[in-house]
Amino acid sequence: MNNRKKGVREYYDKTAREWADRWYADDSMLPLLRRFMALLPENPRVLDLCCGAGYESARMAMLGAQVAGIDLSPESIAIARERNPELVFYVDNMLNDYSYIGPKDAVVCIAGLVHLPAEQLRAAFERMDAVLAPGGRLLLVVREGTGRQTEQSDVVIDGESYDRAFFAHTQAELTEASAGMFVFEQELADPEPSLWRNIVLIKPKCEVC
Repeated sequence: MNNRKKGVREYYDKTAREWADRWYADDSMLPLLRRFMALLPENPRVLDLCCGAGYESARMAMLGAQVAGIDLSPESIAIARERNPELVFYVDNMLNDYSYIGPKDAVVCIAGLVHLPAEQLRAAFERMDAVLAPGGRLLLVVREGTGRQTEQSDVVIDGESYDRAFFAHTQAELTEASAGMFVFEQELADPEPSLWRNIVLIKPKCEVC
């Protein structure tokens, strides 16, 4: 076994097809996306941040959104482009400046912040703030808890070790990291008990509200 652990990008490059096969066939996120889209203007401009292979991008487009997707994994983005040639996808890091995509009415980040420790959340929110129009909303699907989750982080596939860098976050952590940019609006709770939380933040329309 190779003792060097591979990172998040390498993990998702390795498993991109597996994630695509699973989630293009599983529309369990669709009710949540419908509820979130109901909060947005008609035909909203939406960024699917950490979009993976584009499965939820496709569903949001089906619901009427103008969708662009960003993901760290080139293999995932290749599948997203193949499956959704009418949509625009970019390979990039959520901590980079991706303002080249233009202004958006909403950012959807499903299980993306799980790959950032608490000290990097502020930088991620600053990047989201740079593309979100005033009055725009964030949908953040996060794992409830605090700190690095070892069981979800350390993965072995075909004899190769991967550090998926999986972190849980509390609403308090998200509130602190996004302070001055976003405010909590509501939680779109799952119908069944879950370890995941669906948190909606809004960018105020005025600087001092």
